Amino acid sequence: MSQLDLNVLDKQISTDPYLIVEFKGKLDKANIDDVKPALNNFINSCTDPYLIFDLRYFEYVNSEGIGFLVSLFYALESKNQKLFLLKPQPQVLDCFEAVGLTKIISIHELLEDIINQL
Repeated sequence: MSQLDLNVLDKQISTDPYLIVEFKGKLDKANIDDVKPALNNFINSCTDPYLIFDLRYFEYVNSEGIGFLVSLFYALESKNQKLFLLKPQPQVLDCFEAVGLTKIISIHELLEDIINQL
C-alpha cells in the first residue's frame, strides 16, 4: 500500500506569510481517496497568502495525483492565495514537465528563491 505523510512545518517567524507542507512518500491511486479530504480541508482552512509544498521526500505521483495538485492550485488561486512547489525529486519533476505542470505551478529548488518572489 502506498503511503503519503503530510507535515505542516512550524514557521521560522510567526509573521511569515507562508506555510510549508512537507510531502513524504507517494500520491497515487492507492492513497488518493484518503489524501484528498485531508488536503482539501487543510486548503479550505489555510489563511496564509502563500503555501509551499516541500517535495524533497516525495517519491512518486501518477496522473491522478497531478490532477489533484492542479485542483488544489486553482482552489488556492480562487482564494487569492498562491501555491509553490519546492525541490521535487528528479523523477517527480520529469512527470510534472511531461504533463506541463511546470507551466502552471511555480517550481523552485531553493526556499530562498520562493521567499524572494513574495
